[in-house]
Amino acid sequence: MLRGDGLVALPGTVRARTPEETWEALVECLEDKFGITRVAELTGLDCIGLPVFTAIRPTSRTLSTSQGKGATALLAKVSAVMEAIELWHVEQPLPVAARGPAAEVAPDCPVTVLPLTVPYPERTLAQVVWEWTPGTGLVSGSKRLLPVDLVRRRVQRPEWSPDLLRATSTGLACGNTRDEALLHALFEVAERDVLFQDGQVGGRRRTLITPGTVDDPHGREVVGRLLAAGMALEIALVDGPYGLPVCVAYLWSEDYPVVFAGGGCHTSPAIALTRALTEAAQSRLAAIAGTRDDLPSDPSSFDTPPFRPAPTTGRAPWREATGHFTGAGGGFAEQAGAVAQRIAHVTGHEPVALDLFALDSPVHAVQVVCPGTRSRTRRSMPR
Repeated sequence: MLRGDGLVALPGTVRARTPEETWEALVECLEDKFGITRVAELTGLDCIGLPVFTAIRPTSRTLSTSQGKGATALLAKVSAVMEAIELWHVEQPLPVAARGPAAEVAPDCPVTVLPLTVPYPERTLAQVVWEWTPGTGLVSGSKRLLPVDLVRRRVQRPEWSPDLLRATSTGLACGNTRDEALLHALFEVAERDVLFQDGQVGGRRRTLITPGTVDDPHGREVVGRLLAAGMALEIALVDGPYGLPVCVAYLWSEDYPVVFAGGGCHTSPAIALTRALTEAAQSRLAAIAGTRDDLPSDPSSFDTPPFRPAPTTGRAPWREATGHFTGAGGGFAEQAGAVAQRIAHVTGHEPVALDLFALDSPVHAVQVVCPGTRSRTRRSMPR
């Protein structure tokens, strides 16, 4: 449904184009441009029935399979393809604007609060020789230099490069437009930082929600499918400093006794919730399919504790827990600017966007780096 601001409202998401338009723009260049040779449906491998697809890139230098989920088969197919295209972009060389230590090349770069493999003293980091790539500050709009190794994976780095920076997918996003990609990248950064902070205090920032009280039509449908499939379901709203709805969801069932988790962030609480729920279902299906490169094949190898149902007392109704959130106005550009300002206010550091745009690409890819934010290093999402 086309909104008054020109955005397309879809079940569980908001985009700049319809999924039909996005697929039409991508389908002719999947293999020749991005190396995607197959797009396969995984939905029928599980009993839940939520659409999940996988996109396969045999010549990938990172993961050769990427999963996607959505309210419909086409949305899930587009999601999987966009995930694969994100990784393709991050595998391409970035422009190198300078080479040298931060103290000389980028004295304003807050190196001590970038994602590090282990903490290092500021004096040490300021003297390390790195290659630097230009980015754009999302508050000031000015040029900002960041180390290329924030994006470049270890196997792609020169032999002389020290292994100090942790390249992650946090803030990596693909969209129909640059602003769409920026907004979703910022949501991901905020979600992972909020969940990291919550994990540091043992989950005390969570408000457990009674699943049956979810009143959003799509959210209610997703909850209903999960419960009808026999899933034990736990959902929570997680309090954070950004004033954005962040949700986490956990699934467990006797037929596959592993706890699967998902997280979501959006200005709309309903979208944040359905992202968390469908991500958990997608993680379960990825494990069932067994095609993802970095997943163990033995269920006992999953880094999750045994499932014990949370107490049913003390849970909040959905509307009561989310009633204080106000919807965001404006298009993607206005929303991305507002979220970037929130993050800068909380962290004291301006978010920086690295444009990964490739020539003739029908979509835009970015990696947003937000110094001062954190994300978990373990695979599992603490419960």
